[in-house]
Amino acid sequence: MKSKYFNTIFLVFCIQIFSQTPVSLETAYEKALVNNLNLKSGQLKTEYQDRIKKSAVAIDPLSITGEIGQMNSAYADNAVSVHQTLRLPKFYKTQKQVLIEEWKNTMLAADVQKMYLKRDLALVYNTLNYLDEKQKLLEKTDSIYSGYHRRAELRLRAGESNILEKTTAENYRSQAEIQLQSLKQDRQLSLLQFNYLINDADSYSNEKGGFYDMEISDYGIYVGNPAVLKQFEQQKNIENAKLNAEKTKLLPSFNFGVTSATQYGFGADERFYGHGKRFQSGMIGVGLPVFNTAQKSLIEGQKINQQIAENNYQIAVKNLKNQYAITFGEYQKMKSELDYYRSNGLKNAETIMFTANLLLKEGEIDYLEYTMLVNQSLGIQNRYIDTQKLINEKLIELNALKGE
Repeated sequence: MKSKYFNTIFLVFCIQIFSQTPVSLETAYEKALVNNLNLKSGQLKTEYQDRIKKSAVAIDPLSITGEIGQMNSAYADNAVSVHQTLRLPKFYKTQKQVLIEEWKNTMLAADVQKMYLKRDLALVYNTLNYLDEKQKLLEKTDSIYSGYHRRAELRLRAGESNILEKTTAENYRSQAEIQLQSLKQDRQLSLLQFNYLINDADSYSNEKGGFYDMEISDYGIYVGNPAVLKQFEQQKNIENAKLNAEKTKLLPSFNFGVTSATQYGFGADERFYGHGKRFQSGMIGVGLPVFNTAQKSLIEGQKINQQIAENNYQIAVKNLKNQYAITFGEYQKMKSELDYYRSNGLKNAETIMFTANLLLKEGEIDYLEYTMLVNQSLGIQNRYIDTQKLINEKLIELNALKGE
């Protein structure tokens, strides 16, 4: 039973892995905007905050009381009273403003989520492109050493070499095969992460190409990430609204009420009134927060929250600028290395590879010298791909820091 279960899981996994539709990064982002679970949670939070805005005008419950007994004389009477407490309009307005500011904050948080989702997708997409380029190089390496291995076997049979040359060639070929299999597994894991971010019913992979096309534009003076800074700015607005709401709790409240009661017997006008006759009265009162020490302490504490929000905003500005400066500096450092590979390094690698094959064919170098030259050429190409990957990651981070 367990074996059947695991076979089914493996089959589903294979179907997902080997039936992806290639998509561009832009298309992947559009699909993720619709299906990503984290974004859906953010949208639900925004909807929740929108729904509770009306809860700010929460009127105190209407109080209805009834009495029966000897209230006015030795005879039993009854009374019904209705009372309502209301606050000044300013109180309800400030409470509602807090909810409005929190609603705005959830919308800004959703924008930040979208920005980070775009960055994460771009990073995974870049990794997939990188692994494609590495796979090409490893397949090339495998082809080179497979050919070298065949020649070594022929030379061994002809008595022109020893077993060491054949063993060395076989070892290099095996290493290339192992690295290739490991790389394919890494790519499947990256594909799982890519499709997790998209969260679509179908499975997708990256489109081939574009790995070497990323470039940096003239960014000028960096002033910060608009989406992130807006959210920190909004936090200040929330704390300001909360302070105003706390202050209005010191305003008086008003009580209104009416009472309908009987007065069995003779009244002050010397007339007799039965149980069917009712007398009405009205009441109005003012609730004054005389004992307000606790509320005033809350107001003073909220003022500190205002300062914290302002300080957090300044920290965010400095952190973003510092992170941008470090990332841009790392990009510039690697850019000079990348320029070398593009101008001279790759040409040198091709020259080394061509010369090594020619000299080996003419018998002017032995297998040890040949493998050293081939590895040197392949090493240059490998470092070029690695540097391009790191450059692309820095560009993605720079774009994210700018909110692009």
